[in-house]
Amino acid sequence: MNAPTPEPPSHRSHDLFQRLIDGVAEPVIIKDDASRFVFINDAACDLLGKDRNQLIGRTDHDILPGEQADRIVSLDRVVLSTGEGHELEEQITTPDGTQRTLLTKKRCVSIPAGSTQEKLVVVTIVDITNLRRTEETLRASEEHYRSLVDLHPQVPWTADTAGEVLEVGPRWSELTGLGEKETLGSGWAKAVHPQDTEALQEEWRRCLASGAPFDCEYRLLTTTGDYRWFRARAAAKRDADGKIVRWYGVLEDIDERRRAADDLRESEARFRAIADDAPVMIWVADPTGDTSFFNRLWLETTGQTEAEALGFGWVDVIHPDDRQAVEETFFRATAGKDPVRSEYRLRRADGSWAWVIDVGQPRFSADGTFLGYVGSVLDITERRAAEIAQQEAQAFIRGIFDSSPDCVRVLDMEGRPLLMNEAGRRIFGLNEGAPVTGQTWDSIGRASDADKVEAAWESVRRGKTARFEISVRDAGGEERCMDVISAPITDHQGKPFRILSIWRDITDAKRASDEISRAQRHAEAAADQLSSVLESTMDSVMLLDADWRVRYLNENARKLLQVGDEALGRVFWELFPEEEEGSFAKHCREVMDRRVRSFFEDHLSSLGRWVEANASPTRDGISIFCRDITERRRAEEDTLLAQKQMAHMARHDMLTGLANRMFFRECFEEALNESNDARMAVLCLDLDGFKAVNDTLGHPAGDALLRQVSTRLIQSVGTAETVARLGGDEFAIIQPLTKSRDEAFRLAQRLIDTLSEPFSIEGAAATVGTSIGIAFAPEDGTSADELIKAADIALYSAKSSGRGTYKRFDVAMHAQLQAHQQTKIAMRDALAKGEFELHYQPLVSLESRCVSCCEALLRWRHPERGMIAPSEFIPIAEETGLIVPIGEWILGEACRQAARWPEHVSVAVNLSPVQFKHRNLVRAVAKALSTTRLDPARLQLEITETVLLDESEHNLELLQDLRSLGVKIAMDDFGTGYSSLGYLRSFPFDKIKVDQAFVRDLPHGKESLAIVKAVAGLGQSLGMTTTVEGVETEDQLAVVNSEGFNEVQGYLFSRPLPAAEISKLIAAGSL
Repeated sequence: MNAPTPEPPSHRSHDLFQRLIDGVAEPVIIKDDASRFVFINDAACDLLGKDRNQLIGRTDHDILPGEQADRIVSLDRVVLSTGEGHELEEQITTPDGTQRTLLTKKRCVSIPAGSTQEKLVVVTIVDITNLRRTEETLRASEEHYRSLVDLHPQVPWTADTAGEVLEVGPRWSELTGLGEKETLGSGWAKAVHPQDTEALQEEWRRCLASGAPFDCEYRLLTTTGDYRWFRARAAAKRDADGKIVRWYGVLEDIDERRRAADDLRESEARFRAIADDAPVMIWVADPTGDTSFFNRLWLETTGQTEAEALGFGWVDVIHPDDRQAVEETFFRATAGKDPVRSEYRLRRADGSWAWVIDVGQPRFSADGTFLGYVGSVLDITERRAAEIAQQEAQAFIRGIFDSSPDCVRVLDMEGRPLLMNEAGRRIFGLNEGAPVTGQTWDSIGRASDADKVEAAWESVRRGKTARFEISVRDAGGEERCMDVISAPITDHQGKPFRILSIWRDITDAKRASDEISRAQRHAEAAADQLSSVLESTMDSVMLLDADWRVRYLNENARKLLQVGDEALGRVFWELFPEEEEGSFAKHCREVMDRRVRSFFEDHLSSLGRWVEANASPTRDGISIFCRDITERRRAEEDTLLAQKQMAHMARHDMLTGLANRMFFRECFEEALNESNDARMAVLCLDLDGFKAVNDTLGHPAGDALLRQVSTRLIQSVGTAETVARLGGDEFAIIQPLTKSRDEAFRLAQRLIDTLSEPFSIEGAAATVGTSIGIAFAPEDGTSADELIKAADIALYSAKSSGRGTYKRFDVAMHAQLQAHQQTKIAMRDALAKGEFELHYQPLVSLESRCVSCCEALLRWRHPERGMIAPSEFIPIAEETGLIVPIGEWILGEACRQAARWPEHVSVAVNLSPVQFKHRNLVRAVAKALSTTRLDPARLQLEITETVLLDESEHNLELLQDLRSLGVKIAMDDFGTGYSSLGYLRSFPFDKIKVDQAFVRDLPHGKESLAIVKAVAGLGQSLGMTTTVEGVETEDQLAVVNSEGFNEVQGYLFSRPLPAAEISKLIAAGSL
C-alpha cells in the first residue's frame, strides 16, 4: 500500500499560521514591505467588511479613501525603516456606518529569507470604543458629583483609618475660613469650640477603634467670629474582608435647629411651671389622642403617677358608668378636630368621686397642621351638689305649688302672670305647658275691680301683704268669686321682685252665705236662687233621699235621663231597673252607706251614655253631679280601635285580609310552642295562569281574583288552619295534623279542585288553577322560614310536573332545583359560546312529494352534558326571558341557512309566547330578513294558540305588523286551545297546522278522524294551507292525503336533521 504524499512544509506552515491568527480575538493584519496584505485574520475581515480573498495581495489604497490610505502606508514605511513600533488611536467608519474608536499598534518583524531578511509589518487593532465611552461617562459623572458637592449645603469629608482627614468639601473654607491644607490631617480641630474638643475627639477615637458609625454635635468657629452648632456624621467603608479602608462623612449646620430645640425646652419648662401652679387640672394630647402631659394638680388629685396617666391611662380614674360616654365624646371630637367638652365623675386619690367638667381645645400650627389638644379639668363637685339641692328644692316647692287646691299664681311687679299651678289651670281651662301670660286679671275679671287690684299690688310693692275679693270668669264662662291674698317675693337683698297671688274660690261659700241669708229672710226666694244656681251649672244635678227617691233634677239631668217632672218622688232604681245591680248603683250605695264623697266614671246601659259623676253625701241622702262624657269616651274608643286596626294591618295583607308573612310566622311559632310534639303541615301554593288574567283583564281584575281566591281558601280550611298571602299570587297554609299526613294531601286536593272552578271577574269568566308544595314539621324544618322554603321547593317540583297537582318535599327535590339553577346559569353563557345549533324537520308537499318547507328546531350541545333535550331548557329559557335573545339568534340562523336552499323551500320558525309579547319582535324579524337577504315570503312564523289568549288589539296589531313585512303566519298546534276559531275569524292566517294529538289514533279513531276532516274542510274554505304534524305510518298518510291536506310532517319522512344533512335531503328531490 502506498503512503500518502506529505503536504509541502511551506503550505502546511502557512495554513497553521493562518489558523493561529484567526484564533486571536482582535483584528491582526500582516503586510510586506510594499504594504500589501500578506496575512489577515477573521476579526480584521469583519472589521473591514471584506472577505479574506478580497484583501490578500491588496493595499490600503484599494479599500480606503486616498488620504487615509496615504497616512497608513506612510506610517508603515516609518516602522519598516526605523524598526520601532508605533501606536495610533483614531476613529473610523465601518462599512455599516458605525463610528468606532480603534487603537492600532504596528511592529516591524524580520524573517530570514535565504541570505536576506524579509521585513513585515504586524498590525494589531484593539477596539476601545466602549472604553472611551465609559471614560467619558465617568468624567461627566465626576463633574456632576463635584457640582453637587460644591452646591450642597452639607460639607462632605473623608478620612483614613487613622482618622486623618483626607478630603473636605469647599463649603468648609466658606464656613470656617480654614484653607484645605490647614484642615487636612487633624487641622480641622482648630475651629472646634474648646469646650467641645475633648468630647469630640474622644468619640472620634472610639468610633475609629470600634468601626461604629460616628455621629456628634459640636460648635465650630465661623468666618463671622461666632460659634455655630454643627453635626458631623461618618461611616466606615470596608473591603471584601471586612477591613476598614476609609471613612466617609458629612458636616451639617444644625445651629437653628439646636436653638429652636433650646427655645422649645425653655418654653416647655415655662409651660410646665405655669401649669403646675394653675388651680385647675391641665392636660395635653397629641394628634392621635394620646395624652403627653398632665400637670401636678391632676396627679395629686387622682393619685396617679405620670406614667400611669399618660397615653390613655387617664380613663382608669373615670367612673365606670361615665367611661364609655367620655371616650366616645373624645374620639368623636378627635376625628373631626373639634373642641371637646364633657362632665364626668373622677376618682380622687382617697377613693371618693368628684364631679368635673373637662374642656379641650384643638391646637393647630401656623400652616394648619393639627397638633392635638390642650385642655383643663375643673372640679365642679360643689356646684353639682348645689344644683341637685336646688333641683330638689324646686321639686319640693313645685310639689307644694301644684298640690294646692287653690289657684296659685306668680306675677311680675306689673301684675303679669309668670306661673300658675294645676288647680289654676283647671279653673281657666289651660293645658299643661300652655302659656299663662294672657291670664291677666283684667282679661278674666271685672273692670270695676281695677282700683281694688291696683291698690293691693301697690301695697305688695312696698313689701306688705294684701287681701281682697274679685270676680273672674272660668273656662266655662262662669263667674267665680275669688278671695285673693297677695304677698311679695323678695330677692337676696330683701327687695320685692315678684308677687305671689293665692286665689281661693269662695263662690260656693259666697253663694251658700247668700242663700242662708236669703233663706232666713225669704225661704222661697232662697229656694229659687238655689234652683237657679243648679240650673245654671253645666252639670246634671240629682238629689236623692235616703230611700233613693228623686227629690230634685235640674234641666240638664232631665235631658240626660230623658225624664220629666213625673220622675220626682219616684225611686231612682224603679225608673232605671237595669242600673240597680250595676256599677253606678254600687258607687252610689258606697256614698250613702259610708258617707264619703266619690268621683267615678260609669256607663248607664239603659241610656247608652257614659257619665262622669261626683257623688257626695247630704243631710237627707246624696247629691250627684254628672257630666255626659259619651263623646269623649267614644273618641277614646275610636283611638283604641284605630290602634287595634293598625296592629291588624301590620299582620294582615291589605288586599285580601289574610295573614301576611310576619303573622304567618307568629302563628307557626305559636302552634309549635303549644306542644313539644306538635305535628303540622305547611302548604305553599300559587296560581297557574294568574299572570295571563292580570295581563289581559288588567290589575284591578287581578286584585279581584286574588280576593275571590282568598275567600275560597278560607272556606276550604277548618278553624284550626291559618291561611296567609305571602305576596303576589303566592299563598301558604298552616295545618295542624291530628292523625296522619293524609290530612294535608286531602286538603291539597280539595284546594286544587276548588280553585279550578271558573271565577267571575267583572262579568267575564276566568279560569286559573293551582300547584301546591307540602312540607311537614318537624321532619322538614322547625321554623316557619324552613318550612316555607321546603314547601316552595316542592311547589316548584309540582309546577314542573305539569301544574294542577301537589308534591310533598323530599331532599331530592332540592337537588333538582339546584340542577335547574345550574341549567339557568349555563344557559346564560351558552349563546355566547356557540353551544346552540338548529336542526331542521322537512314538511313534504303531498302534491309533489318534495320538501316544501323545513321547520327550525333548537338543540343545545353542552360541552359536558352532551345534547340536552329541548323539554329541559326551553321552559327555563322562557321563564328567565333568555328565549328573547335566543329567539333572535334562531331567526337569523334559520334565515341564513334557508338562503342557501332552493327558492321553493321555505323555513318555519316557532315564536314563543314570551317573544310574542316582546316589543322588539317585529324589529328582530326585519333585521334577520335584511341581514340574510332572504325573500320574506320564504319565512313562516309559527304561533301556538297559547300565545293568543284573547282577541286583544295588541295581538292583532302585532300580527298585522309581521304580515306587513311579507312573511307567512301559521297557527301551530291547531285545535288544542279555545281561541283558534276566534282568531281565524279575526286574522287571516296563511297556514294552520293540525296538532299531532289528532293523528296518533288514525285511521281507527272516529273522533280524531272527524276533527281532521273538519280542519281540512275549514282550510279549503278559508283558502289556507293545511299541514298535519306527527305522520309516522303509511295508513296515517293515506287518510291525510284523502282528506285533501296540503303538507305533512313526521318521522315517516324524516327526523329533525342538522343543516348539512337537510341540505342533502332537499337536493335528493321527491321523498
